[in-house]
Amino acid sequence: MKKLVCSILGGILVPLHISFAQEFALDTLAQSPAIATPVSMAFAPGESVRFFFTEKNSGKIRVFENGVVRPVPFAKLGVTNVAEQGMFGIAVHPLYPDSPFVYVQYTREGDRANVVVRLRDSSGYGVDPRLIVLAQRVKITTSNNGGSLHFGPDGKLYCSFGDFGTMLNAQDTSSVNILGKILRLNPNGTIPPDNPFGKKSFWSLGHRNTVDFTFDPLTGKMYGTDAGQTCNNEVNYIPAGANLGWPKEGNCLYTDNSDYVRPLHYVSDNPAFTGIAVYRAMAFPRLRGHLLFAGNNPGTIWSAQLAASGDSLVSDSIAEFFASGSGFRDIEIGTDGYIYATSGPASPGLLLRLRPVPPSFASPPVIEAVQDMPYTYAPQFGGTPPRLSIVAGPDGMIVDSTTWAVHWTPANLHALQQTHAVVLRAENGAGSIEQHFGIRVQNVNDPPSRFGLVSPSTDTAIVFGVGTGSTVLFSWLPSFDPDLDTIRYSVQLDTVATFDSPALRSVVAGTDISLSYQLPRVSRSYYWRVRATDGEEAVFSNDVRRFSVTIPVVLQEPGKHEDEQEEAAVLEQNFPNPFNPTTNIVYTIPKGGYVRLAVFNLLGQEVARIFEGVQSAGTYEVTFNKEELPTGIYFYRIQAPGFAETRKMIIAK
Repeated sequence: MKKLVCSILGGILVPLHISFAQEFALDTLAQSPAIATPVSMAFAPGESVRFFFTEKNSGKIRVFENGVVRPVPFAKLGVTNVAEQGMFGIAVHPLYPDSPFVYVQYTREGDRANVVVRLRDSSGYGVDPRLIVLAQRVKITTSNNGGSLHFGPDGKLYCSFGDFGTMLNAQDTSSVNILGKILRLNPNGTIPPDNPFGKKSFWSLGHRNTVDFTFDPLTGKMYGTDAGQTCNNEVNYIPAGANLGWPKEGNCLYTDNSDYVRPLHYVSDNPAFTGIAVYRAMAFPRLRGHLLFAGNNPGTIWSAQLAASGDSLVSDSIAEFFASGSGFRDIEIGTDGYIYATSGPASPGLLLRLRPVPPSFASPPVIEAVQDMPYTYAPQFGGTPPRLSIVAGPDGMIVDSTTWAVHWTPANLHALQQTHAVVLRAENGAGSIEQHFGIRVQNVNDPPSRFGLVSPSTDTAIVFGVGTGSTVLFSWLPSFDPDLDTIRYSVQLDTVATFDSPALRSVVAGTDISLSYQLPRVSRSYYWRVRATDGEEAVFSNDVRRFSVTIPVVLQEPGKHEDEQEEAAVLEQNFPNPFNPTTNIVYTIPKGGYVRLAVFNLLGQEVARIFEGVQSAGTYEVTFNKEELPTGIYFYRIQAPGFAETRKMIIAK
C-alpha cells in the first residue's frame, strides 16, 4: 500500500512515495539556497538539537541548531569538487565537548589528495586543522572516490576510501596503499597495536567504493555499502580483518570462497547504495533491529531486518521504506530516535527528518475467549506502528514482539472469573495511547480431580463373627471439581479387579465421602473403587483396593447338641439393587431339606422360580437374570425347613 506525501521545494511540488508499513511526518529542515549539496551528518554525543553536516562543492562544514542552519559555517576548507570529489565524511569525537574535535574527509584542493583533517571546536568554529590521513592521488580519474568517517564503539576512528578507479588497490596489502580499504586509527591518527592486520592501519580490504559504513549501537558490528557500477552494489557485514573480495569477485560472480565475505544483499542494477544505519531507537518501534540503507538512483531508503546473529538478513525482509524524486547520500539516526537524511549530491540539496506520528488503535478488540483455547488479538493501528505493551491483563497474557499480537490461553480459573480487564498501551516516539476492554472467557467443563481411597486398605481381612453384623465402612478422600460443580460418588464392588463380573454392584453415596454397606455373610474377596462425577464428566479413584471377608467355622462345644450350634437363617439383600439384567442373592439355611426361592410381582403372582430342591445346611449364592420381566418392584421369597423370609428387589432400566 503506497501513501503519497508531498514536500514544497522552492515552490515546486515534489512527490515523495512511501511504500513501507510505516507512517511518519516528513520535515524539510533546510533546502537550497540556504544549503547546497549536503553530504554527511554527525551528531554531537548526547545532543538532539544540533548536528554538523558537510557540503560537497563548497567545502563548508555547517551546523544545524535550534531548528535552523547557522548562517556562518563551522569551517570552510579548500576542496576540489569535480564529479565524485569534494567534501564528504564527518565525525565528532566521542568525548566531545571535553575533547572538542570534529573530523572531516575531503578531496584537497590542488593535489586532489583525499585527506582526513581534525578541527578543534573553538566557541562554535573549527580551528587548528591537523592532517590525520593522507591518500595521495595517483590517477586523474574521479571515480570510486567515496569515503566516510565514524567513531566506533571502541573509541577508534574509522575511515573508508574507494579504490580511486584502480581495482588492484583494493587487494594491495602494502602499508602505504590505503585505497579500497577501511582504516582503524587512534583519534590522533596513530595505528592501534591490536589492529587485525598487525602494524597496518587496515580494518578491512577488498572494497570498491564504500560510500558509507555504520556500527550497530547494540552489538558494535560494522555494516557498509559499496556503490558498484551496474553490478556489485552491495550491503555488507564487515568484521575485523574482512576481505570483501573486490575485484576478485567482481561482476557479481560470487563464490563460496571462504577468503571473502559475501554481501548481505546485492543488486545487479544501479541504485548506487550510499548511506547506511542500524536502527535501535524507540521512536520507530517496528524498525528496531533493522538495517536502513539508501540509494542515489533511484532515491530510496530500504529497510531490512538483521538476523539475531547480525551476520545475515532475515529473508524476504527487505522493503522500500521511503522514496523521493532525488537521491540520498547519508542517513543518520539522531539522538532523538528520528531518521535524518541528506538528499545530495545530485539534487538542489535537502536536509530531511522523518518523525513518527502518534499512534491510534484502528481495530476493535477481541472480547471473547474460550477456556484452554489460544486467544489472539492483533491490533491495527493508525500513525506510526507502535510498540505494544500490556498495562493490565490476566496472568499469562503476552505480546509477541515480532508480530505485535496479543496471545493468551485462558485456564479454568480464568473461566471461573468470567470477565478480565485488559489495558493495552501503544507507544512510539510521538506519544502513546491506551485501549481498555474486557475479555469474557467461556467455561469448558473439566472432569473432577483424581482422588485416593482411605479404608478398607489393601489386603484388609474382615471377619464377621457369630452374632455380629456384616457392615463395612468405605471411606475416601474428596475429589475437587475445577468448575466448582457438585460432585457425587458411588462405590463399586466386584469379585474381580476388572469390575466386569455379574457380581458387580454400584452403591450411590451421594455427596458423602463415606458409605456403610452390608455385605453377604459369605467368605470371599472383594475389589472396590469409587467413581466421582460432576454430572457430565466422571473419574475413578487413583487406585483399586482388595479386601477379604471371612465367616469363621463354628466348632461344637463339649456338652452341647448340634442344633444349639447351628448357624442363623439369613436371606441377604440382593446385590446389586436396583439391577439390570442380573443380581446376586445370598442365603443361609440352618437345616438341610427342601428349599424354594421364587420371585413375585406386586399382585403376589409368582413370576420366576430361582431355585427349588433339596439342599444341605449352609450358605448359598445364586444369580438371578430378570429375563423378560419389565421394570418395576418385585419380591423374592425363600422357604426352607424352619425358615421363611421375603425381601424387595427393583429392576431398573
